[in-house]
Amino acid sequence: MYKKQLYLALAGVSVCFLPVIIPLVPKLGAYAEAERLKATEGLERKRIEERAKTSDALYEAGVMPTTRKLRITNYFDSSKRNPRPDPTLYQDDEIVDVFDASGRCIGRIEEGIWKWKHKAKEVCKSVQNIKPVRRK
Repeated sequence: MYKKQLYLALAGVSVCFLPVIIPLVPKLGAYAEAERLKATEGLERKRIEERAKTSDALYEAGVMPTTRKLRITNYFDSSKRNPRPDPTLYQDDEIVDVFDASGRCIGRIEEGIWKWKHKAKEVCKSVQNIKPVRRK
């Protein structure tokens, strides 16, 4: 009996609330993004804490972590003398960058094979040099 009036009243009330509801839509998106960032940050913090615990456990056990850099301290880069580090100390899937005493790249141990920069030209192109050894 009064359905038309009821629908008109609901339409009028919804039109009155539109200025309040419309600005909330972008805020909901921003809120969802902020919550996602908080969750990501929390996950990253947990990951860092787990790494710290693992590092402490390795230190207490006396296990040295593996590195992907090898420095030969009694060798300076020379095309006349190949340092020939022992590649059998590393796994076949490891890639180890090799540096001389001055911190310059001299080669790479890759797939259990020593690749010297004076023989394989592209070995040290993407490798960044490291700090030189300081002797007192």
